[in-house]
Amino acid sequence: MDLEPATGIMLDADGAPTCFTWRDEVFMAASRPVRWYSRALWWQDAEQAAAGEGQNLVETEMWRLWAASHAGRYFFQLRHRMPGDQWEVETATP
Repeated sequence: MDLEPATGIMLDADGAPTCFTWRDEVFMAASRPVRWYSRALWWQDAEQAAAGEGQNLVETEMWRLWAASHAGRYFFQLRHRMPGDQWEVETATP
């Protein structure tokens, strides 16, 4: 699956996603999201880092959670890219 955008992200007090829109469906978290950080191949994905932004090019915040909508329940792996505050669905498994 190619990365797809997730929009309308709502976060709890700890910064975990609780609600988001994917493929025109609103999904609500059905489990406690688990966060970890993935290392990026910065030499392939980035040109030149601006001062103070190097860490955001090396580490990517990732989340795993079950979420449900009218379309059903899925196990998601979300990617949160900084800078830019972009959220993407990396995998969605029914």
